[in-house]
Amino acid sequence: MSNLPHEGGGRWSDFDCLNLPKKSAIITHKVPHLGVSMSDYERIGDAFSLVVARGVGPPTVRQWVNEKTGRRFFTRVPIGACLPLPVAGVLGSVRAQRQTDLEPLTDLAARLVIEWMPDAFTFRVVAASPDAQPDLEQRRRVGLTVAAAGSTGSRLWLTCPRCRRRCGVVYASRWDAAGDEMAAAVVGCRGCLGLTDASRQRHNCLDWSLAVLGRTSPRFGPYRRRSVGAGERAALVFERRWARLI
Repeated sequence: MSNLPHEGGGRWSDFDCLNLPKKSAIITHKVPHLGVSMSDYERIGDAFSLVVARGVGPPTVRQWVNEKTGRRFFTRVPIGACLPLPVAGVLGSVRAQRQTDLEPLTDLAARLVIEWMPDAFTFRVVAASPDAQPDLEQRRRVGLTVAAAGSTGSRLWLTCPRCRRRCGVVYASRWDAAGDEMAAAVVGCRGCLGLTDASRQRHNCLDWSLAVLGRTSPRFGPYRRRSVGAGERAALVFERRWARLI
């Protein structure tokens, strides 16, 4: 049984898939010496792989090859395959850079940045340089920002090096936009990198259908149904695709 994920990377909000062709198309042409029209079947692929092949996909994807057909397709990178940098992990190091015990978080966020080295599994807190050039190393510099929490409190957030929006976790992926592994990781938030959850790519697989039906223990604890018809869909998937293999 193949361990490949379900073909098609799901939906990404920045994609314009409305004008893309469907998974298959019927192409009609005329045979000159017969004078009649014939229809041939041509495999086009899923919408996500077409977007990636055109060069307008997310900055990091995974590439797969179907062993039976030899077809190459792409999926989004799951969060579990990336290195995370949570704000809770850097909060202690940021507070240690206080010049005085009463220095507010807003001043700390204005003069400090996180220099993240995901390949070395480490980071350090350095002074922010307004004259820094936006090169590859600068993309690994994660800024800080502060937002109000409650009536009198404040909360520290990370700033995505790509979209400059605040986020609780910044991720590093080792795959590029073509699905090839790189020496330097791609850094950004979940939305900029187009990341997904591993469970969203297993909805047509055997372990997912068995977990929903309660016939086996899922890998990450008990399955929580997100919709009313999850049980019916799992039973249909099991009967049509996997019952004959067991």
